[in-house]
Amino acid sequence: MKYTYFSSTKSGKYLIRSQFWYNRKSCAFLSQSKPLWCVLSSPIGNIDKLEWYWCDKDTKLSKHTHFLDTRDKLISSHYDEMWFPAPDHRGHETIPRDQWITHENFYECVDDIMSRDIITNPFPLLGYTGSLGAGRQQDRMQNSTPNINPRPDIIERLRQRKNIVAYKENIEHLAYNVFAGTGRPESVEETTIILNNIIKFQKFIPKFLDSLDIPYEMFSLDTGDYAETFDLDKILPRDSSDTLFTRNVWNQDVDRQVKDYMDKYA
Repeated sequence: MKYTYFSSTKSGKYLIRSQFWYNRKSCAFLSQSKPLWCVLSSPIGNIDKLEWYWCDKDTKLSKHTHFLDTRDKLISSHYDEMWFPAPDHRGHETIPRDQWITHENFYECVDDIMSRDIITNPFPLLGYTGSLGAGRQQDRMQNSTPNINPRPDIIERLRQRKNIVAYKENIEHLAYNVFAGTGRPESVEETTIILNNIIKFQKFIPKFLDSLDIPYEMFSLDTGDYAETFDLDKILPRDSSDTLFTRNVWNQDVDRQVKDYMDKYA
């Protein structure tokens, strides 16, 4: 069975990729902000073959291949979804956003993406690119006005996969992940908007898939069974990546922000 993982931000994309790496299965991750790109992996013995696809500024589909032993990288913030094996001018191994663009020629690699055991963040396959779950993207999805024209066969191909919609039941834990997140804005108000959009988007995803007649199953990130839902033989602990992408873990200010949010949310 091949799987597709629909979710908002802060919804277990890193952990599900690590679960599939751990079980020696192939993965595809599509960007959840500009520009449009993807990274694919497939096991070859004890290592993984990683392939990045993107469009350069001439709109040509480009590709980079790298081989990586992932066995000791299943819980490493360095090898997150944004990892790219070429340092930028700062020496950071990260996606070179300023060199890549969003273009329909990207869809030349769709067959390669669809061949993977799991596809994480598939919304760009349907033409919805840019900031995942942001208000503008939700409006486009509500109005069926994608950013770029998708391949006409994508919906039917998604219907043939096992589609999973991941969500957080524990809103307080979600709030902590957002307020303590390494990429959060400095403003509490901006962070609150992001958190509200996440909760709104979690509720919207099933409605969106219903509108496309794409079947799905709901999966709780707090209580769901990874082994049963994704047919995995071995499982990393649910909390193994909890603090990888947070800052000031013991910061009392974060605790106060979470409490204030929950008081308003409740």
